[in-house]
Amino acid sequence: MGITLWGKTDNFLFSNNGFSEITGYSENDIKTLDDWFSLAYPDREYRKKVLKDWKESSNTKEAIRQFKVECKSGEMKDIEFRVAFLKDGRSLVTMSDTTWRVKAEEEKINAQKLVEEHKKLSLVGQIAGKMAHDFNNILGIIMGNSELALSDCPDDQTKKRLELIYNQTIRGKNLTKNLVAFAKDQEPKQEFFSIDEKIDLVLNLLKKDLEGINVMRRYTHGTPELLADSGMIEHAMVNLVQNSIHAVSLTERPEIMVHTYHQGELVFIEIEDNGCGIPPDFLGEIYEPSFTLKGSKDKTGNYKPDIKGTGYGMSNVKKYIEQHNGKISVDSIVDSGTKIRISLPVVQKELTSEEKIEIQKETVHFEKYILLVEDEQAIADVQYRILTQDPCNHKVDTVKNGQVAMDLFDRNKYDLVSLDYILPGNINGMDVYHHIRKTNKTIQILFVSGNIEFLESIKELKQRDTSIDHLAKPCKNIDYLNCINKLFSRGV
Repeated sequence: MGITLWGKTDNFLFSNNGFSEITGYSENDIKTLDDWFSLAYPDREYRKKVLKDWKESSNTKEAIRQFKVECKSGEMKDIEFRVAFLKDGRSLVTMSDTTWRVKAEEEKINAQKLVEEHKKLSLVGQIAGKMAHDFNNILGIIMGNSELALSDCPDDQTKKRLELIYNQTIRGKNLTKNLVAFAKDQEPKQEFFSIDEKIDLVLNLLKKDLEGINVMRRYTHGTPELLADSGMIEHAMVNLVQNSIHAVSLTERPEIMVHTYHQGELVFIEIEDNGCGIPPDFLGEIYEPSFTLKGSKDKTGNYKPDIKGTGYGMSNVKKYIEQHNGKISVDSIVDSGTKIRISLPVVQKELTSEEKIEIQKETVHFEKYILLVEDEQAIADVQYRILTQDPCNHKVDTVKNGQVAMDLFDRNKYDLVSLDYILPGNINGMDVYHHIRKTNKTIQILFVSGNIEFLESIKELKQRDTSIDHLAKPCKNIDYLNCINKLFSRGV
């Protein structure tokens, strides 16, 4: 706890070591209360708020306040202050660093919001999925018969009407495709692939729609491969490029720029156009299911009349990116254009030399016997490599199937189990976990999964079982090894 004593004239009289440990400041940095406010609250507006609260509290014998403080290092901390106003006019102030508590509360609130959001989307998805299935059957009949009628229609007027019907069934097909994608709450199927090649494929697929548009493609040398679901990423890119195509439909000199690059452990994708832009009032709604500004919702004539929106494109894009632990941002100016930026984490195929040095600094457990249960071959290969090589040199059995995992566990004496949740067949990771716990209550188990249903249930399970931990896919190699080392240390 930090302690400070202030004089009647707001001069700084005393501070203990705790004050310096929390804030980094010493008596040499602060002579008066004005010095403290200037250093701790450099933002003028926030400083005014703190000063106002401070003055209001001076009318009471004791006050408790919480403020964000900028420490000498530049780090921002949440600090709880308790002020006691003494009879002789001096003030005794104690402080506690509550950053961890505030962060925990924020995480709890965000987790609750996420659960509610998933519940809402799950319900919408279930309804959408059922509707899409039935709608596809109806569309198939209309599409097939209109196409047959078109093939031998002698009347031009009737032919135009049939073409209209056929084109609308194509639009309906695209709508149901997005509905089905939205309804499926599936875990990404991970594989390594080149994001540059994937985007070039998407641009080639949309080549006809891009006619008349100046497409600028920027690459950066050495962009690493992504470990991701290539189908989901492709679907996301198609939706984003199509949005840009629609946005420039009435632009005199339409341009779309696609730029891929990497910084540190992130790959970035930027798609920018000089189209109609998105009004500021609607930027917060673009990820809402069924939201669109096209077709009948286009009140200001920003798009060609024949352009329609499904309303599920951006909600799917956001869903895909978040399932890969990525982020998406949108910057848009009306009549100037829109820029979408996506960042996705890079998972290396093996530990870097820097990571090996970092691992060796910690308490490293080596030459253990590990059961690795993972059905994604690309992920299993990476995990096997980093576990069996320096500095760990573990012995590892790798399996893809839940039943085989249980059989192997019964026959061998493992030190730890690395366990995926979604596995092929009728036995999932939780079934394997319960089988293990029937005979072994203490072996350390690391769940590695990005499944939303599982991530919600694991929190309660961790409270009951202290010999488990979990990581969400995709995870960095060093995080994976650090978590395994932590589990081994816990089990010692």
